[in-house]
Amino acid sequence: MRKNLKGCKKLAGETLAGNFTVPVIGSIAVAAMSAVSSYISTALFPGDSLYAIIGGEVFSFVLSLVICIFSAGLYRIYLNISRRESYSFGDLLYFFSHQPDHVIVASFVLALINLVTSLPLAWFSFTSNMGNTTEEQMNWAVTYMLLTLLGFALNLLAAMPFTMSYYILSDNSDIKGVQALKASAKLMKGHYWEYMKMLLSFVPWIIFSIFTLYLALIWLVPYIETCMAVFYRNISGEFDEPPVDSYPPVTPIPQFHDETEA
Repeated sequence: MRKNLKGCKKLAGETLAGNFTVPVIGSIAVAAMSAVSSYISTALFPGDSLYAIIGGEVFSFVLSLVICIFSAGLYRIYLNISRRESYSFGDLLYFFSHQPDHVIVASFVLALINLVTSLPLAWFSFTSNMGNTTEEQMNWAVTYMLLTLLGFALNLLAAMPFTMSYYILSDNSDIKGVQALKASAKLMKGHYWEYMKMLLSFVPWIIFSIFTLYLALIWLVPYIETCMAVFYRNISGEFDEPPVDSYPPVTPIPQFHDETEA
């Protein structure tokens, strides 16, 4: 039977209980890769010139495609946990031996959406000056925050149809990246508000994590990701009950054999 929001979160909590070690370390590892790639990008392209900004963005973009292969493996771990199936740290490398090009194609589209939606903030950061007075600096900070929120909202809306792509590739690694994106868009159709409600339900916990110096995210992120894995299973019909036959079963027709045949 299909689950509501509460049912998805309850199942995620039940399946994740006692299984935090691998997803926590896996999530930290992927986050560390992103941080290191950002550091390398800044080191290779220092300064605030147009060349440095463009070079750094392109370099980060390429590295993000490689990191996304690890991310897809992490999605597989959460999916297996939600199904109470076996999983291990090795699943982080799963897609390196199972059509990594398919993940890269899907990741390219998602990374491109992220890049385009972040351009207004990047342009503002490059062309604006914080100013000298307190009022100018406050105005700059407010504008920066608004553009950050705008970029986040645009990225969320543009990428929402494709959020199930990694789960689909995990279940069907042989399908191509573009096919996974299309399948995700088809699967998400009619479930956008349901997905948004799921995300919004975590906002209070994310705000709470600020008061723990974000340490609570160590446990919150795996829970959120497991909830999303359950959400994927829910909208894909994995919890649907088998259809009830509308008609009684038909009695098989007896098969007769010609006794004259050798």
